[in-house]
Amino acid sequence: MIDKFDGEYAFLSNFFEVPVNYGGLLYRNSEAAFQAQKTINQNERLQFVNLNASHSKRLGRTIELRKDWESIKIRVMYEICLAKFIQNPELAKKLIETGNNVLIEGNTWNDTFWGVCNGEGRNNLGKILMRIRAELSFDAVKVKENVVKWIKDIFETNGKGCNAVVGISGGKDSSVVAALCVEALGKEKVIGVLMPNGVQNDISDSVKLVEHLGIKYLTVNISDAYNGVINEINSIFIPERDGYEDIVISEQTKINLPARIRMSTLYAVSQSMNGRVMNTCNLSEDWVGYSTRYGDAAGDFSPISSLTSGEVVKIGKVCGLPDELIYKAPSDGLCGKTDEDNLGFTYDVLNTYIRTGICDNDEIKDKIDLMHNKNKFKLLPMPKYEYNPND
Repeated sequence: MIDKFDGEYAFLSNFFEVPVNYGGLLYRNSEAAFQAQKTINQNERLQFVNLNASHSKRLGRTIELRKDWESIKIRVMYEICLAKFIQNPELAKKLIETGNNVLIEGNTWNDTFWGVCNGEGRNNLGKILMRIRAELSFDAVKVKENVVKWIKDIFETNGKGCNAVVGISGGKDSSVVAALCVEALGKEKVIGVLMPNGVQNDISDSVKLVEHLGIKYLTVNISDAYNGVINEINSIFIPERDGYEDIVISEQTKINLPARIRMSTLYAVSQSMNGRVMNTCNLSEDWVGYSTRYGDAAGDFSPISSLTSGEVVKIGKVCGLPDELIYKAPSDGLCGKTDEDNLGFTYDVLNTYIRTGICDNDEIKDKIDLMHNKNKFKLLPMPKYEYNPND
């Protein structure tokens, strides 16, 4: 544990004198940069540029706070601290070298919001620094190279000469998996499968990806299969027959059925084209159960399921994928909402919690824990009865 930001750990403090460029202005330290953001007046911000930390803090107490300050100040602190370490690589190295130590801004000036005083406090600055440490510790180039090698090795031992079959949604996960397979196996050994359910408004994103990678692809519209199953079930569930009056097709069934039909389609293509089906789920989705069992949660090999959605984005950047694909807001394409709208929290919050155990909102933390525990079964082998002839 590091419970004071002084001595050899003074660099963790916002009072540490190191230049920080934020919002187009170069400040002497991160404290000055932070205090300047309390106003939206650029002339007032300029007053902070050449101030040391103590003077900037005093000046910050005198200016009129912008109306949204309380709602944005944690985000602003994160962005400024991130800029501090990114722009000063020697400090980033020192931050990473703190390892897994808990970082606590212990203080004697009764700051219980950003730090801890007399054992009490929210330690928001310490939490921000631990989040940044986790993010900076992720070496996207190295991880990408390791995943590419893993794909090569697993195809050598479990699919020698086979094609990688990837369901292409046009989002970051399938884009990154396809790009990794291209690097590992060559574009001639990767087959993309586009599977709209009727009209898909963003199908152009999927086409953009396969054309960017130069891979073979085919389009299989699953609408007839989907409607066929739904219509057949509806024709059976007739209220007057067989006591089925309480059975209706649930909304969740309608959401999950396309994913399961798509996985069946991928296996049909794979078996017909000497392939292996690539799973495209990431750790963040799996963590809270945002995958469909025997749907997109299935597959033969899973290259990115130990990476958070944020880490997948970084891999996508290293792979040179178009920004509009890797930064595309994930959604199920059915309910008209993004995943984050449905979850009630952002993937940034989730990813930070997964990697650091840090979540500032207890209600969201409890919700994530509940979702994680309820959905663990999706990641486990099917339970089976173990027959013992001696019983």
